[in-house]
Amino acid sequence: MENTAGLVVLIRGRKTGSVQNALMCRGGFMRGVVVVLALIACSIGCTRAYYRRHADEETYDAIAERTDDPQWPVGNTSIDAPPESRLYDPFDPNRPPMPPDDPAAQRYMIRSDGHRGSLHWHDDGDADYIESPVWREFLSVTKDGRVVLTPESSVELGLRNSREYQTALETLYSSALLLTLNRFEFALHWFAINSTIFNQFSSSSTELNTLTNSTDAGFTKAFTGGGQLLVEFANSFVFTFSGVNHTTVNSNIIINFIQPLLRGAGRKFRMETLTQGERNVLYAVRDFARFRKQFAVNITTRGNISAGFLALLLQLQNIRNLEQNLLSQEKNYKLHELLKQVNIVTAIQRDQAFQSYQQSKLALLQAETNYETSLDAFKTTLGLPPNLPVKIDDSILAPFQLNDQALENLAGEIEIFFAEYRVLDQAPPLANLRDGFARLQRFHGRTLKLVTEVDQELARWKKQVDENKETTPEADQERANYKRLADQIPDLRKELGDLRRAIDESLGKLTEADRKEAWESLQIRTRKQNAALTQLLVIQTQIRVSLIKLKPTQYEEDKATSYAFAHRLDLMNQRGRVVDAWRQIAVAANLLRPGLNLTVNANVSTPPGGDSIFDFRSSASNYSVGVAFDSPLNRKIEENNYRTSQINYQQARRNFMALEDQISASIRFDMRSLQTEQINFEIARQSLISAAQQVEASEYRLLQSANAADTTITLDNLRALDDLLRAKTTLINSWINYRTNRVQLFFDMEALQLDDRGFPNEEPDPLLSQGDDLIHEHDIQLHEPTRIPAGAATEPAVKKAL
Repeated sequence: MENTAGLVVLIRGRKTGSVQNALMCRGGFMRGVVVVLALIACSIGCTRAYYRRHADEETYDAIAERTDDPQWPVGNTSIDAPPESRLYDPFDPNRPPMPPDDPAAQRYMIRSDGHRGSLHWHDDGDADYIESPVWREFLSVTKDGRVVLTPESSVELGLRNSREYQTALETLYSSALLLTLNRFEFALHWFAINSTIFNQFSSSSTELNTLTNSTDAGFTKAFTGGGQLLVEFANSFVFTFSGVNHTTVNSNIIINFIQPLLRGAGRKFRMETLTQGERNVLYAVRDFARFRKQFAVNITTRGNISAGFLALLLQLQNIRNLEQNLLSQEKNYKLHELLKQVNIVTAIQRDQAFQSYQQSKLALLQAETNYETSLDAFKTTLGLPPNLPVKIDDSILAPFQLNDQALENLAGEIEIFFAEYRVLDQAPPLANLRDGFARLQRFHGRTLKLVTEVDQELARWKKQVDENKETTPEADQERANYKRLADQIPDLRKELGDLRRAIDESLGKLTEADRKEAWESLQIRTRKQNAALTQLLVIQTQIRVSLIKLKPTQYEEDKATSYAFAHRLDLMNQRGRVVDAWRQIAVAANLLRPGLNLTVNANVSTPPGGDSIFDFRSSASNYSVGVAFDSPLNRKIEENNYRTSQINYQQARRNFMALEDQISASIRFDMRSLQTEQINFEIARQSLISAAQQVEASEYRLLQSANAADTTITLDNLRALDDLLRAKTTLINSWINYRTNRVQLFFDMEALQLDDRGFPNEEPDPLLSQGDDLIHEHDIQLHEPTRIPAGAATEPAVKKAL
């Protein structure tokens, strides 16, 4: 467009009236104008959108060439965020409007150092926002406006909104984009240059006007063997207006070819940049594939981020444990308050119970605060704003609800009921006693229903025990525990049956004369009812905690390590980088050689002062062929680079060996951690059962004691509650750690598989169980390696062979 404007100005300029008439009569000039316009049309025909689409086509094709291997699936590689993403840009990427600016900084676009700025910053419009306002419309929310987070939906939201993930995608794209430039190096490079100059010279007696139109068009071509070819067509029209108007034309076909014969000669050295670029994109694809796995692992487990999904569940379960502990502490405090009224416990014991209750409230508040902070960090990891209302789907924690809520509620009601009658200093009225026995009957009926439910859970456990055919000590212990609890249920039913008859009998004999005996009978029956219910709570706790199972992970260390050496994507890349460093030794050594280039030049020209574009003549042309030699007298930089390449190669070898050792150490650590957590979980299981029994025993002693003032019953009770809380915390911690370490082991082995949604499958690659299919990295060869010749074991010969 600039050339056109200049031409128009020149034609319309001063003293050009006669010039125009003359030019329009000249066919040569018209041909020149046609060439100029054709070049201008070419230059403006390629829009921003075209260049963007073309870059995308080449780049995505380069990535796709390397994503057909199932060992490194990369999923969607588009760097354009979809509309449902928070990162979505709804504007035209080729001409985006101006985003909202900082007011203080904007004035420097309007005026800088006293100079007025451009008036065209707003030509493409002005945007009212930077973040897309539509992405929230694609969120699935509950009636109260919260987004439910599951492991699957968290990964989906992270892949869609995470800034870290988007950056990793763009890193992959940039690597492939760089490769397209490396490939372009060996393509035909077309060029076309035109210049049009009007020159006016006048004196008192002479006026000379000339218009020169010069065009250079052609191409350059780099050959993989090191040669460089230039083919150029140069054409010049000179229109002279001085007296008699005339036109001269000069055309040249220029051919230059240079072929290195020593330094820089051969595909081995000339193609190094392209070779490295192709390999770098493969590395980038593998890095991204491994990043996808690490990203999914971090989101779904505890991960190496501030909070993963399992870490949030751990905090959530700890909050529930603290809530349950707070209820127990509150119940314990109220019981002490009632017992203090009848001087069964002292004020100090009551205060101890109250202090423990207050500490439980504080611990719960702190846990809830930490959970909200971790939840905000998790949302930030997913690319979501921290103020977005969310709800964690905690269905995974269902096995850790160790007691039915109805059972716990009933136990609390019975304890309060018993305390109401125990704190009385005399027998209550007959109507109160009758009401008490009626309430006790209802408690009994609810207990029987709960026994049936616990019996059903026991049947589920029996099925699990029967399916386990192992003869390990753990399996034998589980069978013994099942039999012990299975034997308790019939005895408990019999005790409850006897208790019901006793309650009915006491209620039937209730008279005014026997009011005191009935009062004592009511307390005795309530104690038995409470004891039966407490026993049922402990049985249910043992059943439910026994139903929690860890997925087995039994792999031999050597097998797991061999699998990792054959499949770890980063190790594949590091192995390739060793060869990259090895190639650089030869490349650097080549630069130490003398420069010897074969040059061939041809300039086919038209006669000077001619008027034909294609009147090429040998008399006006010249040809040359020769060699250019550059002696290696000054190679200090190359010498240093050569020595550096040798050092870099040794470092690459060490890095590869270090990564192998790191992988081996990681797998060994993962397997030891799994074994430790498996044992820890079993210990925590037994500790929880024992702690529940201790709570049962301490509460029973407190209720049965006629005078607990001079005993340690209160402290024993508080310690039992603390032990139960610690046991629950240890159990869920161990379960989360085992599950996290199991996934980490598969990730460290590169056996972790992702489904089509990018969600990790907690079952490993099926090939892991096929020992014969494992390939150790030392067995991987693309061609027959160089062998050290026999009898050539001297140090120089060995070095040469290697």
